[in-house]
Amino acid sequence: MVSPTAVGITENKVTLEQWRALLAVIDAGGYAKAAELLNKSQSAVSYAISQLETALSVKVFQLQGRKAVASPAGELLYRRAKQLLEQAERLEKSAGG
Repeated sequence: MVSPTAVGITENKVTLEQWRALLAVIDAGGYAKAAELLNKSQSAVSYAISQLETALSVKVFQLQGRKAVASPAGELLYRRAKQLLEQAERLEKSAGG
């Protein structure tokens, strides 16, 4: 059997929920409004972003005062995550979900 790490899969996987949190924070302009959009607590959204940053070893937000602003890496990941989530939704629909 091939080990997951041999094919580039690590323990720190990014989940669709973490990608959704990234999009929500950027779209809503902050963690509190993103939490409302996702029907989650602000701490759950913050934790999802923290886990995403840890898994990817990159900071996706820079704080400007009390506002979270996407870093250059965050902007790139936002575009990619949006495509990924759209594809996941299409896959679910095509599978009858």
